[in-house]
Amino acid sequence: MVLGIFDSGLGGLSVLGEILKNNSFDRIVYFGDTARVPYGDKDIATLRQYGKDDIDFLASKGCDVIIGACGTISSTVLSELVKNYDMKIVGIIKAAALGAKKATVNNKIGVIATSATVNTHAFKKELNDYEVYEQACPKFAPMIEKDMIDTLEMDEAIDEYLKGLKDKGIDTLILGCTHYPLLSEKIDKYFDHKVKLINSGVILADELNTDCCKEPNVEFYVSGDLDSFKKQAKKFLNIKELRGRYAFYK
Repeated sequence: MVLGIFDSGLGGLSVLGEILKNNSFDRIVYFGDTARVPYGDKDIATLRQYGKDDIDFLASKGCDVIIGACGTISSTVLSELVKNYDMKIVGIIKAAALGAKKATVNNKIGVIATSATVNTHAFKKELNDYEVYEQACPKFAPMIEKDMIDTLEMDEAIDEYLKGLKDKGIDTLILGCTHYPLLSEKIDKYFDHKVKLINSGVILADELNTDCCKEPNVEFYVSGDLDSFKKQAKKFLNIKELRGRYAFYK
């Protein structure tokens, strides 16, 4: 079985990393639309076209199952786009919401995501029986793409975006953009290790586990700079330790 994963850039690697732990597929095709990142500030018509382009590309590679590992696409146009395809296509919204429901004790759930996702209130709609506090974090994804995780600027952005959620007393935080698990250590530390972080990739990996025992072949495709993506992918996936064979293409 062939799995396709798409994202605007590096974020979907957080989902891929969890999938690889399960040996769930024979072949995995990852597409990062790095030439057009970020998606979070685009209008609906543009997102509709980008999402279609991403799915069409993965379909052309023979994918049987596709993960829209982009919170922005998942929350805005994915439900509309899937109607035009026969293969299974899933996003991250329902998976993350389910994880939050299971994790929370005080029913206070925070959501951090792109501006486009927050504006849809997609997570709040899935969690209408809970206290949900949403926060757009437009600086995060571009800074991650620029390899600025371990910088003072990132620390300042984290405080800017998360202080209000900390003051609300949330006990669970949905990482509503797949870039954000790459900040998990910093976010966990910011909340003094007292808030459960929900990574949709973990939940999707469990849902899609097929108990396949083969090492998957993994193909990476990008629309932008290949060398930069390759460097970042190796860093975030720790490829030397993960199973599988890897190839990079533009």
